[in-house]
Amino acid sequence: MKKIGAIIVAGILVFGLTACEKGGEKNSEPINNVSIGDTNEPTKTHEKQSSENTKKSESAVKLPITDKFPMFSVYIDGPNYQVIENGATTVFNVGGIRFIALTSAEGMKADKPSEIIDLYFEDFKTGVNTNCRGYKPEQFNIKESKEIEINGITFWRFQGELLAKNIFDKETSFYTVGYTFIKDGNPFQITGVVVSEGQEQEYIDEITTYVDEMVKTIRDKR
Repeated sequence: MKKIGAIIVAGILVFGLTACEKGGEKNSEPINNVSIGDTNEPTKTHEKQSSENTKKSESAVKLPITDKFPMFSVYIDGPNYQVIENGATTVFNVGGIRFIALTSAEGMKADKPSEIIDLYFEDFKTGVNTNCRGYKPEQFNIKESKEIEINGITFWRFQGELLAKNIFDKETSFYTVGYTFIKDGNPFQITGVVVSEGQEQEYIDEITTYVDEMVKTIRDKR
């Protein structure tokens, strides 16, 4: 009887151990599957968010207004500023703070883009005279310049200051950035100027970004 009892006990133990091993094998597979699923899904979400952020970044500069250079059917997109036409210059203006001027006139000729800034200074001066907080533009002081090609057009990009003086002969300077170019034999100029008294960096950055983006939209059709 003792031997039979021992055999029965041994059988029970073996059966129990076998059941435990099988139970362990069943638990391992679902854990791995869940882990893989959890790892892959956040990766897809992250990639999607990165893609969306990139698109938002690319469209950060809004140019909702389409206008054209004076006297020509050469179109350009600009920011949501007040638009003022004054002879050979059209101004995108935010009163007392900053403006972007488009200058062009019939009958004007230049051999290369770098000559245009002097060629058009009087037209530019007349067009923006009331936008300089009581100061009268005297001349440009160009600190940096380079020739670059954008969409098949050769531009001369300039950066520096617009020197100005008021009726009391008080002198000042305004941050300036712009481009000149020749299209179909005609000279054109776009000039961004910050005229705020404090010359705040946020306005300088804004004008620079707008002008750099605007020249990319120049075209023959609206």
